[in-house]
Amino acid sequence: MNKVAITGIGVVTPIGNNAKEFAAALKSGIVGVSTITRSPDEMPIDGRAFQIRNFSAPKYATILDPFIQYVLAATEEAFQDSNIDPSKIDLTRLGIAVSSSKGGMRTFEKFYERFQARKSAILAARIYANFIPNIAAQWIARHWRVSGPAKPAVAACATGLFAVMEGIRMIEQDEADYCVAGAGDASLTCLMLAGYRNMGVLAKEEMRPYDLRRDGFLVGEGAGIVILEKLESAKARGAKIYGTVLGHAYGFEGTHLISFSTEGDGLSRCLKEVLKRSEITPKDIDYLNLHGTATKQGDLYETGQIKAAFQKDAYGIPMSATKSLVGHMLGASGVVEIITCLIAMRDGFIPPTANLEKPDPECDLDYTPRVSKTKKLNTTCSISMGFGGQLGAIVISK
Repeated sequence: MNKVAITGIGVVTPIGNNAKEFAAALKSGIVGVSTITRSPDEMPIDGRAFQIRNFSAPKYATILDPFIQYVLAATEEAFQDSNIDPSKIDLTRLGIAVSSSKGGMRTFEKFYERFQARKSAILAARIYANFIPNIAAQWIARHWRVSGPAKPAVAACATGLFAVMEGIRMIEQDEADYCVAGAGDASLTCLMLAGYRNMGVLAKEEMRPYDLRRDGFLVGEGAGIVILEKLESAKARGAKIYGTVLGHAYGFEGTHLISFSTEGDGLSRCLKEVLKRSEITPKDIDYLNLHGTATKQGDLYETGQIKAAFQKDAYGIPMSATKSLVGHMLGASGVVEIITCLIAMRDGFIPPTANLEKPDPECDLDYTPRVSKTKKLNTTCSISMGFGGQLGAIVISK
């Protein structure tokens, strides 16, 4: 089985529209939350969220839904960062594992009422070409003329991690030599925010993971893309290697549609499996990036599952919930958090958990409250959880 290296990264986030800006903001603990602002031609929504600022879409993508624009911009950056020119490689051996948890919600909301008022085949086609969650992969293939395998995974809030894991599997199983992997989401819409409010999972003011006062998450937008390739290929061409994948694992908790029961064991089993596949122990993990959505039940579940999997070693692992900095980027979260791990390993620091001021006594692990810490990192792990019960974990080494 081929070993997999990560050789390029690209991001669009509420705290930086490229990897350099994002890395600096992560280390400084910048929180990207603001009052929601929308252009006059969009449906009015209120509240607070993590919005993309000062973003310029690629010229060829200006008519596309924002989630596709973010994905394409991040893909451009990732290719440049990897020093791979797609026109000079075998494009039948370049895979795509790029998706979205929600798809083009902005497009759907913008055009739905117009379509209801006047049925139009052209309008229907435009909605379709911007809306379905796997459509960003098609735009990547069109722009870079990719003809290799494609596996766009959808797993709610775990979509980004699942997409990367599918890309890893393509290379491990020799279906591709390289893979573009990741996800994007742009879901600050009336429909999505109303749904989250009705579920009772939206915070009123701030995201406070693992804090006694936590009351939910705030939505963020953006995208993350990584370039995966065979480790031997990366070494042969002298590529910059951010990290090598040691192992990855899927899990499931099927007890409830939108929450995780503290009686379950899906995540602990997933974590035990990823350690086994990575051939490491909990003591080998230098940093753990948490799912950390700041919901009452979710944070309790995640904390309990980590302790169940790692036992007493859980207390010695530095962790953080970086959604407190960028918001819950939904389908993009998992890949952006992988990129967070890669940057943290490269630059030698533990990103902070923002707004953690009054720790919940039942959430008693080392969550790196408020301020980043300098630390040499060799091995990191990232966790993602999704509505519907999907779970995943990945271990990456320097």
